[in-house]
Amino acid sequence: MYNTLKMMYTNTYSCVNINNKVTDWFKTENGCRQGDVLSPTAFSIIINDLLKELNTSGLGVKLDANLIISVLAFADDIVLIAESAENLQKLIDIVHKWSAKWRFIVNPEKSQIVHFRNAPKAQTGHVFKLHTDGPVLEKVNSYKYLGVYFDEYLTFKKATDILATAGGRALGAMINKYKALNDLGYDTYTKLYNSLVSPIIDYGSSVWGFKSYDNLDKIQNRATRFFIGVHRFAPILGHVGDMGWGSNRSRWKLNILRLWNRLVGMDNNRLLKNVFLWDRGQHSTTNKSNFNAQVKQILIDCNMKTLYTNLHPVDIDRLKVIFREKDMLSWENSVKDKCKLDFLTQIKPTLSIEPFVKLNIGRYERSLLAQLRYGILQIQLETGRYNNEKRENRLCKICDRGVVEDQYHFVFHCPAYNDKRNVFTALMQTRIPEWGTMNDTQKFEILFKNHSRALGKFVRDLFLYRKNLIYK
Repeated sequence: MYNTLKMMYTNTYSCVNINNKVTDWFKTENGCRQGDVLSPTAFSIIINDLLKELNTSGLGVKLDANLIISVLAFADDIVLIAESAENLQKLIDIVHKWSAKWRFIVNPEKSQIVHFRNAPKAQTGHVFKLHTDGPVLEKVNSYKYLGVYFDEYLTFKKATDILATAGGRALGAMINKYKALNDLGYDTYTKLYNSLVSPIIDYGSSVWGFKSYDNLDKIQNRATRFFIGVHRFAPILGHVGDMGWGSNRSRWKLNILRLWNRLVGMDNNRLLKNVFLWDRGQHSTTNKSNFNAQVKQILIDCNMKTLYTNLHPVDIDRLKVIFREKDMLSWENSVKDKCKLDFLTQIKPTLSIEPFVKLNIGRYERSLLAQLRYGILQIQLETGRYNNEKRENRLCKICDRGVVEDQYHFVFHCPAYNDKRNVFTALMQTRIPEWGTMNDTQKFEILFKNHSRALGKFVRDLFLYRKNLIYK
């Protein structure tokens, strides 16, 4: 085996291919062969000596009497960890000596220092160097490791800001695809979002997803708002409730509990399992707000504390149902406090996918129906608000009845639309035998539930006719 590897790395030459043109061949005397299947294994074998030396130095973070973590390694990324600036410098010195011995080159521009600490504490003043006469290593406020930005206070604000930016770009690309494919339906749109956008804004959420982040919530709100077809000032609870999507927070909690299941079932000789158990002990003895504390609170909220106490895995499918019920209850409690959504609360009892959303109707009709539901359709009830008129003074300007032009008056009572309304009423009487005995709220309920296509066309005709009357 040794002779085989030796022959592979004897008299090796390389060239660079640029725009289908190659440079002159040059001899490569250092490093692993690029693209060779044995290169990762060869690199792991040689770097393993450094990892052993670092881990046996006794300079890392002490988890217990028998476990000290000095280094984390993934591929060719190495993270040194120490409890003091002095010990970290000693670890850096070990890396330098080992690198010099084996002719490794450490890139100082890619090597940075982060001092993790509580918010009031000042950053260390220690000057870190690769070696005594070497360059000074830069101290930074955050560092990207395995795709996640860890900031000095572990708030994950920068991490979520970066994810929100990436998620926004992905959503923009998805919307362009959606438009190019000529308005696909709800199921396809949801599938696209869950495949193209959600994985981006959820990246690493099993670590940072213990609270809500407005910047990430705005991405999902923008996605629901676009499909429903309302402007950015539309009540969020309206289009979120009609789309029926679960909250980001619930999805992140599920990711946290999936990680919990992995950790609980992991062998005790794994480093990650030992860190997990140490974290659990820290919460038990000091009541720190760490990973275990957050998992414990999630399970307490779900009446599953015994699973935490006994270190048992959780039933993810069952928790999906529980979190869905919590999302529904939260929506119901929140929408009651929104005066603008009074009409919506009369016809929609809970968070759920509305039939008019799933129905393959035109975007304009879907938008008008949504505006009607959320109290933002450009009738006097909404336009009067722009002039700070009291609700009782937002009277219909199309007729002389002197009543507020709200959803009920616009659709069912304004005499200016009697001709169109008579045709619509005759159609509904053939489809709904009880139509004549229903009150206005009951009519809206059954129209949105079972006849949203006909209602959409009717509202479109009324609204366009109203615009012609006003701007004639």
